This record gives sequence, C-alpha cells and structure tokens, in this order.
Amino acid sequence: MNAKDLRTLLEQSDDKFSILSSSETLEKYELTVKDFFDLISDFLNDEEKFRLLEFIQFKPWIKGGIIGLISNENILLQILNNDTIMDGFENYQLIDIIIKMNDSAKKQLLHNQDYVEKHQIGDYELNKIISSLSDSARIEILQDTDLVANRLHLKDYRIAELVKGLSDEDEKKTMLEIYELPNYLKVDIINTLNSDTKIDILLKQDDFNKYDRIKILQSLDIENLSEFLKQHRDFCSENDIHPYEIICKLEAEQQKEFITRLEEINLTLSEKREILATLKAEIKQSIDTTNFPEKYKSALSIQTTEYGGIVSIDFARAFEDYRGLDNLMRINPEEFTEEQRAQFMKLCEICPNLQVVSTLSNSVEFVSTASEYKEAEEWISSIIDKLNPEYSQAQKMAIIDNEIGKKISYSPDFDTEVFDSANCRALWKIISSGYGVCNGIARAEQYILNRLGIESEIISSGTHAFLKIKDIELPLANGEIARGNTILDPTWNLTSHRFGGKPNNFCISYEQARKNDIDAEGKDHNCHKNDEQLQDATLNLDEESLRELFKSVGLADRDGQFPIKDLLEKSKQLDEFYANQPDKNISKQFLLLRQTCPEFATCQNSTMSILSDVLLSNENLKFNKCVVNRVYNRTDKEKRPILFVYIDSNALGSKFFFANNDGEFLELPQEEFIKRFECYEEDLKKHNRIQTMGEYRA
Repeated sequence: MNAKDLRTLLEQSDDKFSILSSSETLEKYELTVKDFFDLISDFLNDEEKFRLLEFIQFKPWIKGGIIGLISNENILLQILNNDTIMDGFENYQLIDIIIKMNDSAKKQLLHNQDYVEKHQIGDYELNKIISSLSDSARIEILQDTDLVANRLHLKDYRIAELVKGLSDEDEKKTMLEIYELPNYLKVDIINTLNSDTKIDILLKQDDFNKYDRIKILQSLDIENLSEFLKQHRDFCSENDIHPYEIICKLEAEQQKEFITRLEEINLTLSEKREILATLKAEIKQSIDTTNFPEKYKSALSIQTTEYGGIVSIDFARAFEDYRGLDNLMRINPEEFTEEQRAQFMKLCEICPNLQVVSTLSNSVEFVSTASEYKEAEEWISSIIDKLNPEYSQAQKMAIIDNEIGKKISYSPDFDTEVFDSANCRALWKIISSGYGVCNGIARAEQYILNRLGIESEIISSGTHAFLKIKDIELPLANGEIARGNTILDPTWNLTSHRFGGKPNNFCISYEQARKNDIDAEGKDHNCHKNDEQLQDATLNLDEESLRELFKSVGLADRDGQFPIKDLLEKSKQLDEFYANQPDKNISKQFLLLRQTCPEFATCQNSTMSILSDVLLSNENLKFNKCVVNRVYNRTDKEKRPILFVYIDSNALGSKFFFANNDGEFLELPQEEFIKRFECYEEDLKKHNRIQTMGEYRA
C-alpha cells in the first residue's frame, strides 16, 4: 500500500489525527518523508500538528519539518518553550524556526532574557533574528538600548550591521547618536547614507581622526568629491588631509573620472602632482599625455605603492622631479652608501618635509624629519672624520661610545604620561634631539659602528637593550690581543661618559654583565639576561686594559685616570671646607656640577645619578631625606620635565631646588615650589606617593 491509498483513507475518515499518529498505520504504508509531510500539511490543522509532535518522538530533523508546516504564532511559541519537543535541536534549527515567525512573536522572544540565556542564543543568532524583522520592528528593538546592549549583549559591530541594514536615513542618524560605537563602525554606517548627509556629518563631527574622514570622502561619488575639494579646502588643511590620500585608494574607474576634473579643482601644482604620481598603474598608462605639462609627466613616471608612497629613490634621475612630493616620501637610508648619503642630503633640501625612517630589530619603523637627518649625519661625519685612520677598531669604538655618551641622554620623561615612545627610538631624531631610550640609543651606536666596519647585534633581555660586538680584537695591557664577542651597553655608559668616568659596561663578558645586574642589596634585575644569544660573549676587557685603551685615545690621562677623578676630588674638598655650613656646601656642590657639566639640566638621568651618588652623598652632607627627581611646571601644557632636588635635614629643614633653563639650581620656599610644580602621575603611582612635594610614603 502506498501514499495514494493512505490519502484515500484519510479523505474518508473523521479522525485523521488518529491515523497519522498511529505507528502501525504508518508502517503499513510505504511513505517517503515528503509523502508524510504532504499528508500532515493537507489533513492536520496547526493544533493537531502540535499534538503530533507531543505524541510521537520524532528525530529532530523530522520535528523541524513538521514545525515548518505550522503558521499559528501562538502554537509556535508554545513549541519553542516545550523542552521535550525542542530536545535535540541545534541552535541554527531553532533560529530557522524563529525567523519565520511574525514580528510580534520575534519581539516577544527577544525580550525573554531567560529564554535567550537558556538556549545560549549568541549575538550572531540574535543578529539574524533582528535582521529578519521589518524595518519598523527593527527600529523599535534598536531604540531599546538597554535591551540591545545590556540584556542581549550585542557586540558593537553587530549593532552597526543592524543599523546599516535600515532603509530610513533619519533613523540611522538617530542610532549614531544613541549608540557610543567606535569611530570605524560609525564611519561604516555613515558611508551608507546619501552624499549630502555624509558631508554634513563629516563637517560637524569633531572626534573623527584623519583616516576616518578620508574613508568617508572616498565613499562619495566623484562629482560630490570634486565639489567638496573645491568648497572645503580649509577643512582638508585643518585635518591634514591631502587630496592624493583620498584619490589613491579609489577604484580605477573613479580615478579615471577624477582626472577628467583635475583642472576644474583649485589644487596646487604639488597637490596635482601627488595625485598623478599615486594613480594606479593602469590609469597612468591610459592617460593621453600629449598636451600634459612636463611637471605632470614627471609625476606620472614616478613609481608608488598602493598606499601612495614612493617605492624608492631613483638616484639616476633629476631630484627636481621629486620637488613638492615630500608627502609621498618615506625613505629608509640606513643602508645607503657614502655617495647615496651625500645625494640624499641634497634631496632633503629639495624636499624638506619628507620622512626619514629607521627600524629596530622587530622592523617597526620610526620617523625622523629631513632636518633631523641632516643634523645627525653632519654630527656623525664630524666624529668619523676626526678619527685617526691608524686607530684600531677598539680605539674607534671607545671614541664613538664616549661621543654617544656626551651627545645623548636617557629620555627624561621616560615612563611618564607624556613619554613619546616613537621619538626616542627614531635613529636620527635621537642624535638631533639628544634624547633616547635603551634600544634607540643602542641602534644609534650600532649604526655608527657599522659605518666603521664594526659588526654588532642589538640584544634584548626583555626589559633592556644593548649591543653584542662580534669578532672584535681587543688590546690587553700585557701586549696581547684578545679576539671574540663582547658586550657594550651604551645606555649604562651614558653617565660615565657625560662626566668623564670609567665606562663599566664597555667590552665586558656576559658573566660580568650579569654581575652588574645585581644591585647593592643583592637583587638581580636581569637587565642583561639572555643566555641563548649571549653565551658566546666571553671577551672581557680587564680594568687595566680598559684604562690603557682609553688613555691611547686621549680619554684618560697618562696614568689611566679618567676626568671624573677631578670632580670627585673637588667635591670632597668642598665638603670638607664647608663641613659646618651645609647650606653653603650644597650651593657649592651645585656650582661644581654646573662648571663640570654646563648642560646638566638637560641630561637629567645622568645628573640625577651624579647628584645622588656623588655630590650630595659626601660625608658631611647628612640628610634625613634627599630626593633627586623630575617634576613639571603646572603652566606647561607639554609637561616637560624639570630636574629638582628635595632635601630634609635637621640643620636646614626642608629645602626645594629646581634647575632652570640657564643651567643653574634655584631654591624656592616649599609653598611656592608646590604651587609652581607638579609630579607626573606615573611617578606618583610608581613610588606610591601622596601628591604633596617632599612627602613620600613607603
């Protein structure tokens, strides 16, 4: 017997449910699944279909098919809340049922937080349900921000997808106002609006960054974009938006259309050349240049990346071709030859606003300006040119390390809220400004040593960076020559070189470097710990050989004594002479500091060490507390660091001094000092201090 026979039986019966719910009857007829679904659809009402699901334990996919035949929303809601019927259903099957329901039923489920949590309906499924609502119902749901964000926990990008799907532009604008979405999602929504609305929002929105604004402009049609560039030149200038940055990422056809309007827009020659230089290759080739000015043709011939940057400098072409294209130039000259460096210096004069980039070991780029590059290279050349060609590599390295120490200081605002992590790692900016941090300083010295043929590698311990000098010959005091790998830590040598001291981190073995990591209290700071990369750094220059080496290049006297000896002796003499006049003793120590190092106020890290460890630690200067640190002037928006000294003693009480721009220490009464200066938040956190000058808590 087949489905046709069963259909005939059902047509003649008054109790169709009993027949279709009888397993014996169903086994008697050879039914396909389709036959079964057709009979249920034709002979049972929704209530009976519901009873059938309760009566027989069907497999989930069969149950899903039966549920799909039910249209009564109340019955569907009963089914969805019936754990027995829904047992075995996957989430996607559950969602398939829900999205076929009417708006009222869907909204009822969306407001049922217990149901959503019980069935673990995630934001992807919720997004599907809300997307299946009519526009008006979807708007109603989205307007309930508490439901969407706090109970359904929809992620921001899901909310943005739902808003973008709305057809009413005013509602989209409303959603932009009521949801605090990240800017990139706001931009995605804005780009679905009409041109007038986009431009209106663009001109009024203050918190967009440059690239948010460019993305909106790129979404305009060429006619509106051209008109915008005509009418809103000030907007582009104020937001550092260059027209080429918009055009270079447009589709080829859009670029082609824009070029036909190029002369209609009031752009400068440089702006036009930037646009032409950054067009897609196929568009450049398609342009008829017969009547083009030579300035346009030269721009078209310059090769750029898809992001609008010049690929590389062609040293064979006339550098005048690059004039005005500064914004496209981001050049790394680290591997340039001497001849190329000289030519690049000329290019820096033609294109003074180009960017000069350098990299560290992780290939992250850091930017210096053209003027900083020129200043740094001129300083480097002045040092190299003065080197005696007869000097050994070790002698040259001693001079370079000493010059680095005198030129560069550790960044005085390191680890504060105003610290610029990029500037203190940009190779030429470090030399030009005189400030850097450990890996930047190591890179600067490595760059110079490389120019001298001295091979090195930047090594990191995770918290500190320094150099491993490779295969170097070191002269020993006994006349022998030692050869191998050794460690040079430019940063840890800064204070020694600045004040003419013995560099204790010059050509030391890994074993010695690890000893230097241990402080006076026996704590190992692991600053040089890197067993894998430093196990072969075994060359250690003993003290006698170190003194002989620095004596040979005039950095130590005939007895191998370093210039700091004079500072130490004078400081001690002052301390003894003014033993009973602590106030005078302090002022004389400050004066000695200024005479020894006139720039002491600008090399704060080194000065702090000398003050704490030498000048203010003499035998007759006994203080209850002495703090040497940094503060900033409350009126200074840039919060530039200022060196200060706080002294508390029985004889003098509380004393506050600060270093002024003229390189001298001035004393201020405590009230005036507190009123004028402020601590960095990061310093307060680090030292667990209360925010009152001179009052410190352990």
